[in-house]
Amino acid sequence: MNVPSSRKTARVGKLSVRYELAGAADAPVVTFVHGLVASLEHWSSVSRVLSAQGFRVLRYDLRAHGSTTALQEPCSRHDLAADLVGLLDALGIARTAVIGHSAGGVIAQQTALDFPERVSALGLIGTSSACNDKAAGWYSQCIEVARDKGGAALMQLMGANPEKVAVPDGPGIVPVIEAMRSLNTDPLTERLRALQVPTLIIVGDKDFLGVGGSVILSRAIGGSELEIVPGRGHGIYQEDPDWFAQRLGTFLTRHLL
Repeated sequence: MNVPSSRKTARVGKLSVRYELAGAADAPVVTFVHGLVASLEHWSSVSRVLSAQGFRVLRYDLRAHGSTTALQEPCSRHDLAADLVGLLDALGIARTAVIGHSAGGVIAQQTALDFPERVSALGLIGTSSACNDKAAGWYSQCIEVARDKGGAALMQLMGANPEKVAVPDGPGIVPVIEAMRSLNTDPLTERLRALQVPTLIIVGDKDFLGVGGSVILSRAIGGSELEIVPGRGHGIYQEDPDWFAQRLGTFLTRHLL
């Protein structure tokens, strides 16, 4: 299959958003949203498989990540969802499945709640709809490190290698982390009960965040599918990309093709 692709930037409000779009123009769109201190490259293996399966795949860098603009101003989860929808608007995409990992999963949830008409399916990977006081404290520590020591130090704190992945902007990523921390006082769980969208929830049973958040998601979103994968951790889509892509592709084929 000849799958055209492009890696470009699009103007979304104040942001210049780096993205890659691959696949036939008339194919169902699947959008991948990475987590903190990651970039669109994290989805490369999965993207290739889904493109070959007949989907049009969109990946992008969150604000302050990769080559997307870092704004040193407050942002909420609603703003992060609006960034995604603004990119869809810029690319002329009316509806998409949204697949989010960790913080990207929070953005996926918020997008489905704020813009339900734009979301055809959800994939929530190693994520949650709330955060307890311990998690909020961890986010506070991340904010302090990012603000005082920069993006490379934050990556080291989070177990990522700054020599292999694009380093996020330290001050710029702080508002994004603050948006995630807001789940402590403003959880999404109850609002998710109103969602009526096909949803796949995947978590590794060795995920350092635990599986509880994914179980809560599955109970809140009616009709959702929950997959707890033995022996896999937080980065399950990179630990076993072939299995992950096939599982996700089966789900998306059933609901979108």
